Amino acid sequence: MALPESFAGGCLCGAVRYQASGTPRVSLICHCRMCQRASGAPVSALLFMNADHLAVTKGATRKLAFSPRTWRHICDACGAPLFFTRDNRPEVRALYVGSLDDPDGFKPELHVCVESAMSWLDIRDALPRHAEKPEGMTRPLNYDPISGRIEMRD
Repeated sequence: MALPESFAGGCLCGAVRYQASGTPRVSLICHCRMCQRASGAPVSALLFMNADHLAVTKGATRKLAFSPRTWRHICDACGAPLFFTRDNRPEVRALYVGSLDDPDGFKPELHVCVESAMSWLDIRDALPRHAEKPEGMTRPLNYDPISGRIEMRD
């Protein structure tokens, strides 16, 4: 099953809903430590969409700083993450696949930041794997999961 031309999602408590349309720019599974900490899971499954193809249709999100240039948009009532934005890529929204009403349509194209993958996680697909982010994606950050300190990489 593939994602339909138009699809919807929302938070855990139902206070925030969104509608998205069009073809994702990229769909991926990220193994970086920041995504692990932000999601509380070993990976983040993400759909990168054009910003003008995503609309919040009910409620409003709360914007939280995720890094010096990235903002998580969450439900203020239940805290569920819905998508994130970057100051240096305002035309893009990254949807958390778990927030989709029907996440079965998600088909990842690649894995990124597998150098941070959890050793016990055994995903057996034939998708391309990248130690960090491939060229053309935003630069990786240095993230210390103990202190939470984030620095730009040179």
